[in-house]
Amino acid sequence: MKNLCKKTWVVFFFSALWAFLFTSCSLSADADDDFDLKPDTSRLIVHKLYPNDMAKNDSASANVARGIMLVVHPGASYKLSFDVDSTMPAPELQLYRPYSIGGDFFRLSKVRTLEPTIVGNRYVYSFNCEEKEMTVWYTSLGVGGQYYEGEVNNISYTGTGSYDDHFSINLIVVGAIEKTADGKDVEELSRLMLKVFREKYYGVTIDTLYLRYAHEIPTVGSKYPAQYPWVAGVSSDDTFLGELALAMKDSPRNALNIFFMHSIKGVNIMGLSHLFSGVLGADSGNAVVVGERFSKSDGEMQLLPSSNIIMTMIHESGHFFGLRHTSTTGLDLKQYAGGDEKTGIMIGDWSNIEDGMTDTPFCEYILRSNLYKRGDLFCAKSSTDSAKPTTGDEIYSCPDLYNIMFPVTVDDNANVTFSKQQMELIRSTLSIIPH
Repeated sequence: MKNLCKKTWVVFFFSALWAFLFTSCSLSADADDDFDLKPDTSRLIVHKLYPNDMAKNDSASANVARGIMLVVHPGASYKLSFDVDSTMPAPELQLYRPYSIGGDFFRLSKVRTLEPTIVGNRYVYSFNCEEKEMTVWYTSLGVGGQYYEGEVNNISYTGTGSYDDHFSINLIVVGAIEKTADGKDVEELSRLMLKVFREKYYGVTIDTLYLRYAHEIPTVGSKYPAQYPWVAGVSSDDTFLGELALAMKDSPRNALNIFFMHSIKGVNIMGLSHLFSGVLGADSGNAVVVGERFSKSDGEMQLLPSSNIIMTMIHESGHFFGLRHTSTTGLDLKQYAGGDEKTGIMIGDWSNIEDGMTDTPFCEYILRSNLYKRGDLFCAKSSTDSAKPTTGDEIYSCPDLYNIMFPVTVDDNANVTFSKQQMELIRSTLSIIPH
C-alpha cells in the first residue's frame, strides 16, 4: 500500500486458511513417523513465510518449532533451512495441512516428517508439493517427540517451479470513472499503462492488457453499476472484490486483476494489495485495487494524473508478486491479527526493517518519520524541484527514492525502477504460480 503515496497493505494472515481440499504431496528425505508433534495451537499461529522472501523473518525463526505457516503452491519444490545449533540434536520437521471443520475452525492433518540434510553449516529440509491450489502448511520441529529447543537462526524458505515468466493484465473498471487529472480516458490510460508496465517489468514478459468493465461481467455484473462511484471498503465489505475476481472465468489463466475505481476508504490511500497474493486467473485472491482519487487529510478528494495512477498499479503489483517496501514504515511493522491495535495481537516483525536485498538501499528516515500517519507531506513537490518542501527534506536524500517499492510517491516518478534482485524474485514467484 502507498500512503498517498506508496502503500503497504497489512497482510491478512488468515486469508489462506479456507482452501482445504488438496491432493497428497510427495516429499524427499522422509523420516520414520515414530511421533506426531502437532503445532502448538494453544497459541495463536500467525507468522508466515513466503517463498524466496529475503527479509530476516526473525519472528518466524523464533516460532518455527511450535508452528508457523509456509505458503505452498501446486507442483513447486521447496527448501526450508536454518543454521545448525551444534549444542542440540538435529530436529525433524513435521508438516501439517489444515482442513475445515466449519466456520472459522480448522484442524491439522500431518503431511510428512522430514529429516534434514546438512549443507555447509545449515539444516536443509526439501520437499515437493502437488496441492490443488495455493495454501499454507503448518510446521513443527521436534526431537524425540518434544518441541526443538535449539537456536533457529537465519531462516530461509525458497521455492522453484516450472511455469514461464509471462503474465497478462485485466484492467477492470469498477463503477463510474472520469478522465484522469491530465485528461486521459480509460482507453488512453490502458494503452499507456501497458507501455509503462512493459518498461518497468523489464525482466519478464507482459503478453497483453485486457480492458474490462465490472458491470459487464456475467453473473455478478449487476452488483457493480456503471454509474455508481465505487469506493473500496465502503461500497461493499469486500475491499478486494473477491467475488468479482472469482467471476473472471473467461480471462486468461495468467492474468493479473487490477481493479480501477473511484477511490479507497482511508486517508492518503491510493492502492492496496496483499503481500504475495500468489494466484493468477479466476481466483478470489487475485486482486490489486487502485483508485483514481484519494482522500486528503482535510477530507478533500484529489483526482490523480495518469502517471501516478499507473505507478501505483506497478507498485501494488510488486507487492502482489512478493516484494516488500525497500524502506519499512511503521505501518509495515505494526501489523495485528484478530483485530486492530486495541483488540488484536501484534504480529509485525521488527527484524524486517529491510527487505533483505543487497541492491535496494534502506532509508532509516522513513521509519523514524512515522510517515505512514502523515504521508501527504512529501508528495506535493517533485524530487527534482529545487523548491523542496521545508518539512521532510530528508526524504529526498533517501538512497532508494527511485525504486518502485519505495513507500512514498513523488511527482517525478518517470525514472523509478525495480532492482535486479527484485526482478529475480518476481520471476521466481511467476515460476511457482500456476498459469
